[in-house]
Amino acid sequence: MKINPWIRVAVTAGAVATVAVLAGAYRLLESHGAFTSVTPGFGGTCEAVRGVTGPEDIAVDRQDRIAFVSATDRPARARGTPSPQDGLYAYDYLQPGARLVKLAGTPVDFHPYGISLYRAPNGSLTLMAINHRLSGANTVDVFVAAAAGGTAKLAEVGSIGSGMLVSPNAVAAVDQDRFYVVNDHTGTTALGRWLDDNLALTRADVLYFDGVKFNVAATGLDFPNGAALSADGRYLYVTEAYARQLLTFERNPFSGRIRQVNALTIPSNLDNVRVAADGSVWIGSQPDGFKMAAYRGDPAKPAPSEIFRVGVKDGIPQSAAPVYTNMGEQIGGSSVGVTADGHLLIGSPIDTKILNCKLR
Repeated sequence: MKINPWIRVAVTAGAVATVAVLAGAYRLLESHGAFTSVTPGFGGTCEAVRGVTGPEDIAVDRQDRIAFVSATDRPARARGTPSPQDGLYAYDYLQPGARLVKLAGTPVDFHPYGISLYRAPNGSLTLMAINHRLSGANTVDVFVAAAAGGTAKLAEVGSIGSGMLVSPNAVAAVDQDRFYVVNDHTGTTALGRWLDDNLALTRADVLYFDGVKFNVAATGLDFPNGAALSADGRYLYVTEAYARQLLTFERNPFSGRIRQVNALTIPSNLDNVRVAADGSVWIGSQPDGFKMAAYRGDPAKPAPSEIFRVGVKDGIPQSAAPVYTNMGEQIGGSSVGVTADGHLLIGSPIDTKILNCKLR
């Protein structure tokens, strides 16, 4: 029996579409951690430090031994009533019982995400912060920080904006004037962002600000979520949340241009990156993206948290091992883990506390 060629075309097209849907569904499940197992474990002890909502990023100044905490109450903002407690906080992590101290010196419209510190040869300390303003503008705000008496003072230097800052998430300071910043999305519509998230589209980028203007440094990334420079400034580390990998870019110190030299797969939705005193890389992450999405909708259902230590050789990441894993009882959906003086500080974009953990 002769088969109508149009039926044959329709059957073939249907089969191709079915395969494409199944492949897309598998990629979505894999990228969000549906097949990732989580085993709780930590060799140290942790103390909860409350008084802040959405402490998404933490950076430590090891010279003055002060931690800076970036906090934005995302649920409040989603409700259209942003919290007056959004801002930057100082924390004396070595002082037992110390509290988070909100810092003055920030703009009125200030809702920070990722932060980065730079200590200049003359001793001055610069703090850079991603600011998602209520006006809809996105900027990188720059401050001079001075530590005193277990806390710190801020003086704003300036605010740098551009239409290229579509959805900035993390910043990595090169010096007082230059920095890298990652856009976790480049779509400007709700539909575009939904497609990026649910189809794991590789459309995000890394920008470089050379002190005068922004330039695109890298493209084709899958939800880049964190960025940090190696201690010698030779490499830029960038996490891709949905691709579940840590990228290493070699930098040209003069032009700021970067080229990818390594990619290390780590089984979690990776977030902020911090470089320890010994050169190792520490990453906060959420192993289960679906539970993290549920946590954003209902803070009473915290998602698992996982902190990885990545060993490096000559600046290139070699292997990753979990140091802290918790189902969410201690802290939900960790976004950063930073070490200093035998302490591990952990933050979260949703939780109402940070953890100050002592490493063994």
